[in-house]
Amino acid sequence: MILVDSHVHIYDCFDIDLLLDSALKNFQAVAKQHNSGQQPSSYVLLLTECESENWFQQQLVTVKDSEQIHGSITGRWGVVDTGEVDVLMVCRNDFPEEKIYLVAGRQIVTKEKIEVLALFASQSVCDGMSLSETVDAINQADGIPVLPWGAGKWLGKRGEVLKNFLLHSEKSTLFLGDNGGRPQLWPTPGLFDLAEKKGVSVLPGSDPLPLPSEVARVGSFGFYLQENAPYNDSPIAYLKKALLSSEPTPVPFGCLQKNSMFVFNQLRLRLSN
Repeated sequence: MILVDSHVHIYDCFDIDLLLDSALKNFQAVAKQHNSGQQPSSYVLLLTECESENWFQQQLVTVKDSEQIHGSITGRWGVVDTGEVDVLMVCRNDFPEEKIYLVAGRQIVTKEKIEVLALFASQSVCDGMSLSETVDAINQADGIPVLPWGAGKWLGKRGEVLKNFLLHSEKSTLFLGDNGGRPQLWPTPGLFDLAEKKGVSVLPGSDPLPLPSEVARVGSFGFYLQENAPYNDSPIAYLKKALLSSEPTPVPFGCLQKNSMFVFNQLRLRLSN
């Protein structure tokens, strides 16, 4: 089983030890509930760093500066070079068998002010291009483009742009994204219904806000793949291949946010700016 949080930011206000400990705890709880136990679970965080964020690259430098395949991120976690492009693995220093894969990715803002995720891609895609140009650039960079839900970001003119784009897109080159910060009692976004009709998959992820307490949500909302046979390649190579082929189908896990907590976090976010 491969468990994935497909929308992870690592903000300056986050305690990295707490982030990784939370992700591990959240993933383990899901694995305990759903894994048949025939094969150990693999845990994956798909990073979605903005233009000003370069945490993943900093960890690559950490490994290179150590002149070994293993470096140190924090007091409790070390980083390991897997040998794969855009992939690192972090391990607990006291329990090396406890590990999480980190996969480079970016978040881009288009000319229409629409957010697009470039999963499996560290190569920079510039902000400010059109939605169509941005998705094309991500595909050309061998990444996976995702249009993530965000509070108020699928409404009005942006919503119409997204709807028209989704209507004319090929399902093999595009995904939508859900996140654990979406309020429970809000209506399901219409684009999700359209995506289902088009055969476009929705990839859930936690998408934590830049608030210190949000670090605990990483790994709590995402999807898993229950493979029929052990993967011969790395779990990351298997994951990407599976997403592009839609086999096996991603199975979502996690709960949406309570309305009261959503309102509280939105107020805190605005007051912190």
